[in-house]
Amino acid sequence: MAKAGASTKPLLDWPRISLRGKSGRLAAAFIAPALAIYLLIIVAPAIGTLWISFTKWKGIGDEAQWVGIDNYSQLWRNEVFRDSFERTLLVLVAGGAAVFVCGFMFTMLIREMRAKRFIRAVIFFPNVVPPVALAIAWGVLLAPRNGLLNGSLDAVGLSAITQTWLGPDLIFTSIVAGLVWIYTGLFTTILMAGVDRIPAYYYEAADLEGASPRQKLTRVTIPLTWDVLSVAAVLWVIVAIKTFEFIYALGGAGTDPSVASWTLPVHLYVVALGNRSPIYALGQGSAIAVMMVALVGVLIVLTRRIMRRAVVEF
Repeated sequence: MAKAGASTKPLLDWPRISLRGKSGRLAAAFIAPALAIYLLIIVAPAIGTLWISFTKWKGIGDEAQWVGIDNYSQLWRNEVFRDSFERTLLVLVAGGAAVFVCGFMFTMLIREMRAKRFIRAVIFFPNVVPPVALAIAWGVLLAPRNGLLNGSLDAVGLSAITQTWLGPDLIFTSIVAGLVWIYTGLFTTILMAGVDRIPAYYYEAADLEGASPRQKLTRVTIPLTWDVLSVAAVLWVIVAIKTFEFIYALGGAGTDPSVASWTLPVHLYVVALGNRSPIYALGQGSAIAVMMVALVGVLIVLTRRIMRRAVVEF
């Protein structure tokens, strides 16, 4: 209970702006253009995509035919779609685990180095290069003939373990490895920003207590960067599900990518705009887009709930 005579005024007395006043009209005038652009570019296409997902339509020519949930049911009965869905989840889980493990390893290895900024810039570099260029570089590295990887293995007498890395059996593994290579730098930068704000005396105290590197990681670094980890996890959910250019280009751009490389974004493109029959199945493509948005939303909510915990202040 508050003491007698104590002020009940809130600690933060935010100003209230009424749209009826002069300042309110001025605020509305500034907000209106951005809101109109958002409604035009984001909301309206999203509503249109949702409507198209319940129709059979090529996008041009014939009128759209209402088919209800038939597009969704057909997709779930389609083995290729189910495989694409599973690969997307594999990128999310296996790729995410590798990215965060590598990110923490780089963070802990280079945080005390004098060349920390240079090393961080080097591993971040793939994120400033167009994804198609990265796919070409990755393809040159993994090419079965005259590829740098197989050539290096041959040169050191390990010809027995050379592989057709971009063949149907290994192309998706090569894609996941490429995504880990690309995004490790980004997430290392994010994690390092969280680690750099931890006061040095926490680690000094851990050293005095005889803590091992693993104990310093689990008892100091992770708890004190949990909020950063939570944001990074949400970011990875979005990145893993929406990544398209690198996968499409490495899987065989020009005609259609190898089916063994399809994830949901690639499947969406090929179904809606690709060269397969039926050409321009925009209804099914829109259904895939709606399911991707729903999947991102559900996974973000789950990620936030799973990682919810009190933030350690220091």
